[in-house]
Amino acid sequence: MNWWWIAAALAAAALAFVIIRYVRGIRRLRAGLRRVANGDVGRPLALDLPRGLRAAQRDLEAIARQARDLDRAAHRERSELNAIVASIPEGIFTIDRRLCVLHANRGVETMFQLAASPVGRTVVEAFGHATMHRLVQEGVAEKKPHRGEIVVEHGETRRVYELSISPLEQVGPEPSGAVVVVHNITRIKSLEQVRREFVANVSHELRTPLTIISGYLETLIDGGLDDRSMAENALGVMFKHADRLGRLVDDLLTISRAESRSVPLETQRLDLRDLLRRVVEQFDGPIRAQAATVRITSAGGDLSLEADAARLEQVFLNLLENALKYGNRPGLTVDFYIERAGSNLHVQVTDNGPGIPREDQEHIFERFYRVHKDRSRETGGTGLGLSIVKNVVQAHGGSVSVQSIPGEGSVFTVALPAQQPAPVAPPPWSAAKKTATAVDDWG
Repeated sequence: MNWWWIAAALAAAALAFVIIRYVRGIRRLRAGLRRVANGDVGRPLALDLPRGLRAAQRDLEAIARQARDLDRAAHRERSELNAIVASIPEGIFTIDRRLCVLHANRGVETMFQLAASPVGRTVVEAFGHATMHRLVQEGVAEKKPHRGEIVVEHGETRRVYELSISPLEQVGPEPSGAVVVVHNITRIKSLEQVRREFVANVSHELRTPLTIISGYLETLIDGGLDDRSMAENALGVMFKHADRLGRLVDDLLTISRAESRSVPLETQRLDLRDLLRRVVEQFDGPIRAQAATVRITSAGGDLSLEADAARLEQVFLNLLENALKYGNRPGLTVDFYIERAGSNLHVQVTDNGPGIPREDQEHIFERFYRVHKDRSRETGGTGLGLSIVKNVVQAHGGSVSVQSIPGEGSVFTVALPAQQPAPVAPPPWSAAKKTATAVDDWG
């Protein structure tokens, strides 16, 4: 009888042990399921379950491995996406429905020169720009893509940005925020302004001679031909302004071809000193009429280079014409100084004319820019001479610059590579006058 009780007690103890082990295994299994559900799959489960639950353990571990792989893939994709967004030069940031910044790339901080990250602050707090806040607010409220422009000033720097606001997918009755992309359109706006000014200037330059020609034609048609002196005067004026129109068209074509490189340079080996002599000889009449003095000096040595003779001649013709036209004063002197500097040839064109105001010096190579607009109309010209100089010199791979002191004269420096087509940046050039080894005088 005692043996039966002992056997029953042992069986009960064994059953209790099995039940306890299974209960603990089930608890471990539930804990493992919670870990997988919560995304805590960075380490193996290691549940150590009873044999009867080993199949469930294997399935759970397989699920955990898949979850780990998915988590790693998602992390890798997030890192790649963050790297892509961070490298985009445009500013990108997201906001919630309260206009609080959730994420922002480095482009945003660079564009707006922010001292701290905008994340966690509202748009108006982060950027301090009322127009920007209004545009973003309208984009979120309208629940459709929205665009607008803002102007941001940092000291003397002024930039124009375009905001593209795209609402996020809405969840629930209230807006869910938006993605804002900021584009820097300062250069585009500047080019638009240049285009408008260019069209306006061309229109003005064309309209003036056409109006004069049309007026004299009407006079001749209405009986002016009967008055011989009137007819001769009218024909002379019309010829003068027709020539002005022709020069304007030629100058525009020259600039267009130089900028687009549509016509290749017809380069040849030439001596720069001989080219400048030909340029000065063409102005022999105006030089004598103004009692001006024009000199060509050089440092000696090899002054030859590969260049398009006709176009390079036009460069120095324009520089000399400008010096004579705007420096028209008693005792006017224009000096051409040539020297070789490494693989470059430098030509300084110095005059003792009235000089150029400092605020105009950075603009004088722009199309139609005139320092003294009223006087420029009187002296004639298309207003394209220095723009042609710049474009032709750049087409040769060189550069042109100006130094001027108002009331004391100007120095234009042209740097040209001796060989084509390799452009070489010119070294710093001093405006100080050099001792010449050869001198040619006109005047």
